[in-house]
Amino acid sequence: MALVIRGTDVEVPGLDIRSWHDDPKLKLDGEDYRTRPDTWVRGIILHTTMGIPGGRIKTPQDIQPGLGPDTKRDERMAQMWSMDNRRAGAHIAVDWDASICCFADLQEHMPFHAGNVNAVTIGIEMYQNAKGRLYQGQLEAVVKLVDFLTKTFSIQRQMHMPYGRQALKRGLKRGLDMVGVFGHRDVSNNRGEGDPGNPIMEMLRDAGYEAFNFAHDEDKHAWETRQENLGLLPDGMPGPKTATTLLKAGHAHGLWVDRPGD
Repeated sequence: MALVIRGTDVEVPGLDIRSWHDDPKLKLDGEDYRTRPDTWVRGIILHTTMGIPGGRIKTPQDIQPGLGPDTKRDERMAQMWSMDNRRAGAHIAVDWDASICCFADLQEHMPFHAGNVNAVTIGIEMYQNAKGRLYQGQLEAVVKLVDFLTKTFSIQRQMHMPYGRQALKRGLKRGLDMVGVFGHRDVSNNRGEGDPGNPIMEMLRDAGYEAFNFAHDEDKHAWETRQENLGLLPDGMPGPKTATTLLKAGHAHGLWVDRPGD
């Protein structure tokens, strides 16, 4: 009942998680991931399974209160990825009832979930039906999950806002200079507003995640100033060295933004 990180089961308090260590059918097929070539995981990419609104379906997302039923989508998703001819997958899926499935090792595996940025990101799919439905409790579980992942991997709690209907140029260049939490729409031009939609990004912002316009390099400018104040070379990239320095300066887990549970 845990995430898999470096081959080890890691429990997340308050979240119901299964992995292929619990059920072998949940492991991604070997064609749907590769070994991660970059040890620095610097981003989290949020997805919805249907991407609504987007494409020809402009219906707004339907956010229902509380929790929904267990759709068993995790098992069906693993089967779908393993049986189709595409190289596609994700590390994690979150169902309507807030149950979570881990399909791949978060540190060692690189599922094909977001194109150019696969090598340096963790991919999270939120189950959404053909009418665009998500549940409030499901999104709250995603926030808890992202809190845990940012803490575990020292990924700064920042995000791109506002959505500009075009992918970030930095996201189309492998995302090597992008640290934080992003939508699939931010790193690929063939997605749309509903991948993952605005509500989950607004929930992260309301939880204290810093909203920067990455298209204007607002994140880099902010971190250059912070790095100068920390006595570091101001390159605007809050990587492992910046996190280590923040940790020594008293910031829990080397993160600028604190969250409950830190």
